[in-house]
Amino acid sequence: MRVLIADKDVSFVKTIKQYLVPAGYEVIAETADGITALKLTRTMQPDLVILEAFLPGMDGIEVGKIIEESRLAAVIVVATYSELDVVMAKGDWPFPVLPKPIEPAALISVVDYVVNSYRKLISLEKEVRSLQNALAARKLVEKAKGILMKTQGLSEEMAFRKMQQLSMKKRLSMKKIAEAIILAHESTKA
Repeated sequence: MRVLIADKDVSFVKTIKQYLVPAGYEVIAETADGITALKLTRTMQPDLVILEAFLPGMDGIEVGKIIEESRLAAVIVVATYSELDVVMAKGDWPFPVLPKPIEPAALISVVDYVVNSYRKLISLEKEVRSLQNALAARKLVEKAKGILMKTQGLSEEMAFRKMQQLSMKKRLSMKKIAEAIILAHESTKA
């Protein structure tokens, strides 16, 4: 697990590193400002970014929102107890906000939970995209099959079989064959 820490309090960063490293996390970068944190996140691709709520250059909550929305890494924001009211007033954000000082067990527990939740989210989003692509391909195949049935007087089974044979012969996916049939049909109508 690769972690980036963005906090202007050097002693806090040192303490967090002392908690994370024995738990198997690798701190790959440290910074004290928001803009650098965002740049480092984009270039170094950590698994987790721990951000101070009020960083110079760009506020940690804004950086966290950008990182989260871009799906660059999991995010945790930290703030002192006196800053929590201001943080809470900033509205909704999709990551946990932890009060400083942080207990080691609490930090590790939250880090593990956030990273695992982030990985599940990424996996589910990938699965959704895959299912959307499969559904889109299936719709194209159905449309092309309908065109073959109408233009060549084939049964549904025969139209599908013809598309399968073309797919094997041309070494193209059924989606590509369907797109070609639809394109050819539409060009004859124009």
